[in-house]
Parts: sequence; structure tokens; C-alpha cells
Amino acid sequence: MLKHIKSLKTKTIILLSALITLISLVMMLIFVRDIDKLVDSNIELFSTTLLSNEKMELKNKIDLASNAINMYYQKTKPAYIEETAKQILLSHQQQLFSQLTNFYQDYKNKYTKEELQERLKLLVKYARYGSNGYFWINDFNYKMIMHPIRPQYDNKTFKDAPKVPFVALGVDSLKNSDKDKVFIKYKFYNPTTKRYEFKVSLVKVFKPYGWIIGTGQYLSDITPIVKKNALKNIQSLRYGKSGYFWINNTNYKMIMHPIKPQYNNKIFKDTPKVPFVELGVDALLDDNKETAIIEYVFYNPATKKYEKKLSIVKLFKPWNWVIGTGVYLNTINDSISEVKESKDNEKISFIIKIIILSFVIILVTILIAYYLIGHFIVKPMSNLYNEKEYFEGISQTDYLTNILNRRAFFSEVDKYFAYATRNNISLSVLMIDIDFFKKVNDTYGHEAGDVVLKELTKVISQNIREEDIFGRLGGEEFALCILNDTDATMCTIAQKVRKAVEEIVVIYKDQEIRFTISIGGYKLKSTKVEAFSMALDKADKALYTAKTDGRNRVALYDKMLCE
Repeated sequence: MLKHIKSLKTKTIILLSALITLISLVMMLIFVRDIDKLVDSNIELFSTTLLSNEKMELKNKIDLASNAINMYYQKTKPAYIEETAKQILLSHQQQLFSQLTNFYQDYKNKYTKEELQERLKLLVKYARYGSNGYFWINDFNYKMIMHPIRPQYDNKTFKDAPKVPFVALGVDSLKNSDKDKVFIKYKFYNPTTKRYEFKVSLVKVFKPYGWIIGTGQYLSDITPIVKKNALKNIQSLRYGKSGYFWINNTNYKMIMHPIKPQYNNKIFKDTPKVPFVELGVDALLDDNKETAIIEYVFYNPATKKYEKKLSIVKLFKPWNWVIGTGVYLNTINDSISEVKESKDNEKISFIIKIIILSFVIILVTILIAYYLIGHFIVKPMSNLYNEKEYFEGISQTDYLTNILNRRAFFSEVDKYFAYATRNNISLSVLMIDIDFFKKVNDTYGHEAGDVVLKELTKVISQNIREEDIFGRLGGEEFALCILNDTDATMCTIAQKVRKAVEEIVVIYKDQEIRFTISIGGYKLKSTKVEAFSMALDKADKALYTAKTDGRNRVALYDKMLCE
């Protein structure tokens, strides 16, 4: 009987073990199936979300470019076009008078009056801007002294000359005004359109010789000038590692492509290798939409392969421009592949855990059943797993100078500020601005200005400490955040930077470009009392002091200049 009971117990244990093993295997298969479904569902949701986010990002970027163009367009409306012309003329007139004044001051004691006048005439004669901008000189006796493109006017008097009205208008307006410059409006023959059109001119007195120097702009030329400036602005816009914008019109003509200028002014219809122009125009026209999303295959210079690309195009109706930008889908596919690979690894790991757990349950159950007649049932335990998140990094550097951009600078300063507060360390800020940077751009061109900015950044980076935070706030304006104990420390760093910049000689197209900087500094009294924004504002006021004191200076807030 005892033997029978032992045999029954053994059979019971074997049967129970087999049943538990079978249940474990079935549950494991169910787990694996559910995991596959969950992983596939999560990846599909991730893909859809990622694509949706990418489209939203593209829309935000295209809206930004469209708003920038609209700001330029507003300047061409009838109510503002004359004011726009005046601003353009004023800018060029100021540049010329700055050159004339400097030349006069430098050489008035080196040449005779007649020699100096001749040289100044030549400077005015060869001053040009835009495609057809120039300057003329006449006197208060209505006599033309020099006209660069109509030499037949020279030495002639234009008091009652309806076909050449700008001389008399300018002289009379100045005589009736207590100002040294006035705007005049009149009709004059436009050789480009071959008809008489309204023209706005700015005339200003060059006091050393009583000359009236004038320049003008046909109102019909303002819109093309503004469009050109808008294109230049959009051409310079960049985002991420390789993001850019192009512009074509609804006639399939490329107006501006920033990285493939060979496309400019070409028609792209029925061109498989450059499909985005036609696809974008057709999508906008067929659906009568302002914005459209298109997908196509295009050559990717990064991978040197043709790949799928997602682009957004937006119609700017006033100028019939189609603005576009896009992103290669390989970045999205790479992210999805990474997620899928990670999920597969998680799935394999989970299955291994289930198998191990199943064998442990079987073994424990057999042991317990052996002692307790096999009446114990263990339910499989499920493991929780977490999804990993993937985020695409955002560039923290200024695209031109490769130092911290404005957002990254303030982010790093926040960390510095917190560190200084915790450790009771003094903190100072320097505002740095290039003196007469506009003159560099106007004289040598914006490419030369970019070279100057790069060289300035390199030299400053070499002359500051490793722990200092250096960033570009925008344009020619930079900021430097330093940890120091005294004003003398801040002055030492500021003067070292200023003197190093003073030694820079930029060679651009065989021309030497020299420039200086002005620096404003402020040391926080206590990071627990003063906010960094207040310190930055006070450093900016100190910078203004350095500027007004003669430039190429270092000034501290509420203190004397650094020597």
C-alpha cells in the first residue's frame, strides 16, 4: 500500500510537472506573440509621430522664411515705397560722406585746395552702389560741378531747365531749409524703361566747399532692390547641419537656390533629376493651397546616393514666389531602425528571461509538489519593460563663427550663474562690439565682413581662459562671461582681447582690412542679488560709454575706462 501510495505520488508529481511545463510553454508563446504585436504597434506609432513632428517642424521653418519675406514686401507697398527709397538713399549718402569727411580731414594739410578738391571729385565720381546708383555735385549757383554718367552737364547752369530739374529743386529746397540735407521728388528720364518716371533724390551740403552732393533712386527700382535684399536674406538662412531654403515661381523657374546656384533662372519642368520645383508648383496649383507637402527622390551629397526627401512649399502670392525647404527621410528611417533594433534586443532579452523563469517555476513546483503532494500552482510572473526615448541633438554653435550661438550662450551662462551662486564666486560679463563694422561691409562687401567675424572670433578665443564662456549674440555683437575676483582681473582680460584684435590684419582680395573693438564690462555685486540680465544690460551701457568715448576702448559700468 505504501509502495502504491509512493507510486501514485510519483505519478502525480510527474503529471503535475508535465502540466505546469505545458502551461509555461503555452504562456511563453502567448507572451512572445503579444510582445511582437506591442513592438510593431509601438514602432508604427513612433514612425507616425516622428513623421508628423518632422512635418510640423518644416511648417514652422517655412512660416519663418515667409514672414521674413513679408517684412520686405511691406516696404514696397505704395504707402511705404517712397520712405523705403529715402532710407536706401540715406544709407548710401551717409557712407559716402563718411569717406569724404575722413579723406578731407586726413589730407587738408597735405594738398592745396585745388588738388584736394580734384581728388574729392574723383572719389564722388567713382562711388557706386547697386546696379546703377551714383552721385553728382553741383553748387548753390545752380552750376553742375561733376556728373559721373552725363559729363555733358558739367560746368552748365540748370536753373530753369525742366528736363534737368533736380539741380534747381535741390538748391531751392536747401536755401528754404535750415537743414544741410533734403529729399526732393521729380520726374526724370529713366534710360532703363525709356520713359519719364518719378524719382526721389537726396541732396546734402559738403560744408568745406559748399558743394551740394546728390543721389537719386527711381521709385520703379525700389521693388527689385527690396526683392534682391529679400532673396539675399533667405539665401543666408540656415538651420541644423544642412537645412536651407530655395525660391522658385509658379512658372517653374528657379529664382534662388543657395547651394546650387547653377539652378538659378532655369526652368524645371519635366526634369526627373530636379523634380521638387514642378511637384511643388503642381501641388499648390492643383489643390489651390497656400502650403503643400511633397515627397520625391533626390541626390543626397552626404550619403552620395539618391534618397527619399520630404519637402514643404509655400506660395507667397504678392511676388508669385514659391518658398521651399526639405529634409531627407533617411534621418527618420535611421531613428526608426535604431528603435526597432533596440526593441528586438529587448524582446530577445525578455524571451530569455521568460524561459529561465519557466524552468525555475517548473523546478520549484516539482520540489514543492514532492513534499506537498504536488498541489501548489505558480502563476508566471510578467516583467515590465521600459521604452527608450530617442531625441535628435540640436546644434549649439553659431553657423558662421563656430562659437556658442545666442541660445547656447545663455544656457551655459545659467549653469555658470548657478555655480557662482553656490560657491560665492564673483562673476563678470563683457559686451564686445566691432567698431564701424558696417563700414567694413559697405566698403569691402559682406563676404569680407564674414571673414572679419571669423578672424575676430579666432583671436578672442585664443586670448581668453578655457573656463570663460564666449558667444555670438548676433551680427557683430559678442559676449564674454568670466569668473574673477576683482575689476582688475576683468580689465586685464578685456584689454588683452582688445589689444590682440587691434593687431589683426585681414587680407581680403589683396586688400588689408584693420579694425578695432569696443568693450563694456560689469562685475556683479552678488549673483544672489543681481540677475544676469541686469548685468548684461549694464555691460551694454558700459559698451556705449566705450563707443562714445572714442571707440577701441574698454569701459566699466559707473567707472573710469580701463587703462
